[in-house]
Amino acid sequence: MLVTYIDKIGDLNPQLIRELKGRFKVRNLSIAAIIAVGIQFLLLIAFEAELPIDSITTPQYGRYCTATPSGRYRSYNHLSCIKDLAGNWVINWQLWWLDIFKVLSVVGLFILLIAGTYLLIADLSKEENRGTLNFIRLSPHSSQNILLGKILGVPSIIYFLSAILCPLHLIAGIQARISPSLILAYYLGIIISCAFFYSLSLLFGLVSSGLGGFQAFLCSGLVLMFLFITTSILFSSHDFISHTPLDWLMLFYPGTILAYLVESTYIPVKTADIDYETLQQFAWYGKQFWNNSFLGISFIFVNYGVWIYWINQSLNRRFRNPNATWISKINSYGISASFIIISTGFIFQAGRWENIEDHIFANMIVLQMFIIAFACLLMVALSPHRQTLYDWARYRHQNPENSRSILRDLILGEKSPSPLAIALNVGIMFVYLLPTALIAPLDNPLAVLLALFMTLNMLIIYAVIGQRILLFKLPKPALIATAVIAVLMIVPPLMFAILQIYPNEAITPWLFTIFNLAAFHNNLNMLTMMSVIFPLLSQWGLIALGSYEMSKCLQKSGESETKLLLNSSGR
Repeated sequence: MLVTYIDKIGDLNPQLIRELKGRFKVRNLSIAAIIAVGIQFLLLIAFEAELPIDSITTPQYGRYCTATPSGRYRSYNHLSCIKDLAGNWVINWQLWWLDIFKVLSVVGLFILLIAGTYLLIADLSKEENRGTLNFIRLSPHSSQNILLGKILGVPSIIYFLSAILCPLHLIAGIQARISPSLILAYYLGIIISCAFFYSLSLLFGLVSSGLGGFQAFLCSGLVLMFLFITTSILFSSHDFISHTPLDWLMLFYPGTILAYLVESTYIPVKTADIDYETLQQFAWYGKQFWNNSFLGISFIFVNYGVWIYWINQSLNRRFRNPNATWISKINSYGISASFIIISTGFIFQAGRWENIEDHIFANMIVLQMFIIAFACLLMVALSPHRQTLYDWARYRHQNPENSRSILRDLILGEKSPSPLAIALNVGIMFVYLLPTALIAPLDNPLAVLLALFMTLNMLIIYAVIGQRILLFKLPKPALIATAVIAVLMIVPPLMFAILQIYPNEAITPWLFTIFNLAAFHNNLNMLTMMSVIFPLLSQWGLIALGSYEMSKCLQKSGESETKLLLNSSGR
């Protein structure tokens, strides 16, 4: 019967069976089992050492004792140990099991996400070096089927190790009086987070093949850094909500769900070491969904689902065509809409500022940084390279559909230059921010909109420059384009700071930087009609000039390539 089931799985997903056969060996399973049992043994020994010892007659203190000491030792983690009338130590076993549950939860997260991402990228790099990745691409099965086999099969030993950790984790949760439904919700959150991080790591592996073996270390290192920072924030024993758009990042950390599990135990915040009460302050568009565990966890799942969908769209595209851009232009518009709708919701949080207008303005600055980072990713993901652009300029007229409308090809075409598509993406974000800034309690919403508009203009200029650099015949044009744009973004503000050209003294130079929103604050009295019109006209002029020069270059290259072909065929 087992063989029959394996054959059925093999028929549905041959890639999964291929991965499992290569990894499910006695040696690998034994090592994983030893590691899992060792982790549980050491954990129980460590927590056993925190309990009072009968052989010691001096007063004992500990986190799991129950009596409040007098004097300077009045602490939730330093309570006096006492015995009942039967001579047994009075221990707060619920807290003891809760701490075991939390530690196992964090350990499991780190093992699954860090080791899993490393194994996936390392396997992808190995397949590419051996040349078997191209063979897999020729499989008649869909890319979703193949990639699902990778995600389920490559980290299968990690899944086996985690499965051995599960019984103790589940027992600890039940002994800590955590609702079984919440424990299952947490497990579901782990599964969805693995789908997100694993899909993202596969996409990273496909688009960064030039890094070679360094890919796996870089990606797993970034995941480690993210998990370390978010875990430290969650277990910092105080408000882990920043009341800014940065809170969005906490929704990508599955450990955030732990706050609901700890809350269900009714253990006080200071004792539990997770300030679950701050979830009541977490707001999205002013609505506190996180007051209710069902709504809060559902929102986390929806956030994961949106980005898993878009990542898999890009992953399937890149897997089948390694030379294609990361995302199609038509998908980029949906991604931009999803990004701005979700991220904008986090600016409407009360926070601890006395002046709500100043707090919302500060949140708009954080949102501006998010938009800049997102636009830079769009430039990298949408900008085709030199040979692709030359082929587009040379063969575009042979396609009747493209020859009828160059505008349509620039907006939707797979091989056309990216600046217009990037302009439309930032335009989608600006259109959404128009009513947002007008509704938000800001002192001067028009000035905020003007600053954001000028920032988006600068991003379009950078997109034109980046695409133009990719047209040059350079050894590593993408790296050079990235470096040039980074210099253009960072150096001018640094130079103004070094030269002590501050916004309150001369605001016009700052309008040519991407950090102009901060320059507007408390300097609105320095704005004049000319100080705004001149930068706007200059930005539009640079966009027009750069686009015209690039179009002439493409037209000339297309003509020259055609002439070379005609001359060679005539000979």
